[in-house]
Amino acid sequence: DPHLWTDPLAMKQIVAALSDTLETDLALDVSARAADLENRLDQLNQSIIDKVNTLPQNERKLVTGHESLGYFADRYGFKLVGAIVPSLTTQAELSASELSALKTLINENNVKAIFTELGTPPAVAESIGKETGVKVVPVSTHILPEDGSFFTFMVELSDTIVSALQ
Repeated sequence: DPHLWTDPLAMKQIVAALSDTLETDLALDVSARAADLENRLDQLNQSIIDKVNTLPQNERKLVTGHESLGYFADRYGFKLVGAIVPSLTTQAELSASELSALKTLINENNVKAIFTELGTPPAVAESIGKETGVKVVPVSTHILPEDGSFFTFMVELSDTIVSALQ
């Protein structure tokens, strides 16, 4: 799953490794800035944990447009019920049997929302939403917000998910 950026602590590991590499390979000491960023990522992670903890564990169920929230789900205790396009890419083909199985999973798991991303076929998502009585909620998992901030990206993503599941 290439969507590791939806996990602030995975990003923290990248910052630490990059800082070490810059020091070793280029003699650039960015350790103070890296430490500050790692601290901010810890704070972001904690704020998301606090937000997610407002949801009962049995409400933390995700259906997505494609398999884009695995790292987020693992970090914050969500169950990935399924995806409209059961692949890491939105370029995969849809099949009627997979969509039928997804509808069954949505109903069996009492899913409250389908989270769609860039590349999710809107007509398919809306159809599944209507047939299952589940709201369709767009999320951004691939584009930074207007301010270009990863922190804003994660706050908006977690806010949208938690709000839709309350």
